[in-house]
Amino acid sequence: MRNKVYLLIACSCILFLTGCWDQIAIEDRGFVVGTAIDMADQQESNFPLKMTYQFVVPAGMGAPGMTGGQKAFSNISKNGKSVFETFRKVDTETSRAAYFEHAKVIVVSGEVMKKPNLFASVMDVFIRDLEMRRSIKVVVSNEEAKKILNVEPDARKLPAIYIDSILENNYKSTRVVQPVRLGKVHQYLLTDSSYVLPLISTTADGKRIEEDGVAVIQGHNNQMVGKLTGKETKGLNFITHNNDSGTVEFEIDNHLMVYEIENTKSSIKIDVKEDNTLDITIKIGADGEIGEMYGSQNLLTPKRFAEIEKRISKKIEKLAYQTLNKAQHDLHADIFGFGKILKQRHYDDWQKIKDNWDHGDKIFADCNIKVTANATVQAVGSTDKTKARGGE
Repeated sequence: MRNKVYLLIACSCILFLTGCWDQIAIEDRGFVVGTAIDMADQQESNFPLKMTYQFVVPAGMGAPGMTGGQKAFSNISKNGKSVFETFRKVDTETSRAAYFEHAKVIVVSGEVMKKPNLFASVMDVFIRDLEMRRSIKVVVSNEEAKKILNVEPDARKLPAIYIDSILENNYKSTRVVQPVRLGKVHQYLLTDSSYVLPLISTTADGKRIEEDGVAVIQGHNNQMVGKLTGKETKGLNFITHNNDSGTVEFEIDNHLMVYEIENTKSSIKIDVKEDNTLDITIKIGADGEIGEMYGSQNLLTPKRFAEIEKRISKKIEKLAYQTLNKAQHDLHADIFGFGKILKQRHYDDWQKIKDNWDHGDKIFADCNIKVTANATVQAVGSTDKTKARGGE
């Protein structure tokens, strides 16, 4: 009986010994932190895609036992008929197997985005692969995406980590949108709704990147149809309540003032008329304080306060209308989520028009849209005046 017990214990221990059968030593992994996607040069290759992968070089990171004096990253570019094929080509040329679990950013060139349905096809492998985290940020490049991964900022050793931090820290600007992650892109691809992605480019010196505006993508074919400038992105953020921070610049008595936003809110109401016309009413609210002023106005009088709030409200309305006009008549893309609201609140009507909403007959372009804004100044800062009257 005792021998049987010993045999049972020995067999049970064998099960625990099989837990690391597929283990790969960390020094044998090639950590990929960034990916750039471009169109291949047809004159040099028959392959449509050029993929660039940014690998971490431990020696350049100053790891223990490693000598310094070299870059902390290595960019490897390969052409291929598919993303998966470029994965395999890279593996044959590196001493470490590509490992994507620590990837931070995917940069897609505008040239790729302008090809109908190509973006969706390229993203498929990133969405399916178990190593890819859904928190990877996806951005569009104004130029060759490979160039973005070649920036060498002074403060960061890895360009991909630098780009990731820039996207994460821009939450205080209404000129940009919140970072779009791979999981969110997957949601976009499962619907026909149009959407936007952050747009970035390199600075003149090539050492840094800047983010200003967004790329607009038509949902039914996932094709980039245009861009919104930083100012137009402000209007988008006010309508969609996508960013609670930022500033609004306006003038009173020919003097510049800056309204610093602390909180925003928006509500959207859609009425479907008997003749199938649509009336969309947007109400925008904003709370904030005066962050900067030029001149010597006394800000504490009720009349002045009312005038300031009125000017801010009108400026917000103007920004919203500029964005709406461009989206309706130039881009023909509902990037505000109006279609989603129609589907939720007017399902039967939506079923009749969904195939011609912002493509086909472009019903979205004919919608009557009204915007009203109500801005409130909560404070003027720590002082109501910084200059003596007449001192400007």
